[in-house]
Amino acid sequence: MKIFSEFWPLKYLLSEHGVCLGLDTKRRSYLFLLHPGGILFRRRPVGDTIVEDLQYEIPAIVRALNGAVERS
Repeated sequence: MKIFSEFWPLKYLLSEHGVCLGLDTKRRSYLFLLHPGGILFRRRPVGDTIVEDLQYEIPAIVRALNGAVERS
């Protein structure tokens, strides 16, 4: 089961895999994830759609964010 909101600058996703909170500002997007493997906090580009692109699946989002960090 997933519950999410994309209507306001503060976005949330709740699922059996964890919690994802997002905040959009004019300069950056911020993503906070609490999942069984730990906690992630990432700054993302404005208009980032990683959560939507990965179908609101927290495990896939975590893998993508960790992969992006490793390539940097």
